[in-house]
Amino acid sequence: MNKRQTITDTLIEPSERVTVEAGQKITYIVPILGSVAEPRQREIVLAGEGAEAEIIGLFLGHGDDVLNLKLDTTHAAPRTRGRTEFRAVLADRAQLEFNGMIKILKGAQGSNDFLQQDSLLLSSDAKANAVPGLEIEANEVKASHGATAKPVDPEQKFYLMSRGLSEEQAERMIVQGFLSMLIKKIDDRGWRDKIQKSVREKFLLKEG
Repeated sequence: MNKRQTITDTLIEPSERVTVEAGQKITYIVPILGSVAEPRQREIVLAGEGAEAEIIGLFLGHGDDVLNLKLDTTHAAPRTRGRTEFRAVLADRAQLEFNGMIKILKGAQGSNDFLQQDSLLLSSDAKANAVPGLEIEANEVKASHGATAKPVDPEQKFYLMSRGLSEEQAERMIVQGFLSMLIKKIDDRGWRDKIQKSVREKFLLKEG
């Protein structure tokens, strides 16, 4: 049984293509803790039968931070598996432009993929535009996608405050809850700590 490989990509290069061979399994982490000035493009190609890729991404934006990312997963062989989860927390005037595509080529029968992008908007000036898509040439596959962009739920915040939390504490819990399941999937303790520290600093969330 092949061991799962972890790749961490902070989007330094404008574009990259990662090929996953037969039987290979990868976890592809995209932890973006600040602005990326120019558009970025990534393609994960599941090139061999049984190849698998789990893509975990997050963007923490505040001030005038921006991220423009095109992220494609291409299934080029039978019985390949993919899953992409990308979450963003945006404050002030931060902006996210996310284009995600699942491509399943004609020979990739029996493949399965899912793409989800969710954004939490902490300011009325923060913007998130997500465009997920499917290009399917095979007929025996499973593929779906979704995207959301919404502000903090006022009812959820009110409920937490009614339990004795301050407004800041309530918002902190909502942000942390929004990111927690994604952060837990990151095996690297160093990156988990960096992300938690960045959340506290960017969104003025205090420990405790």
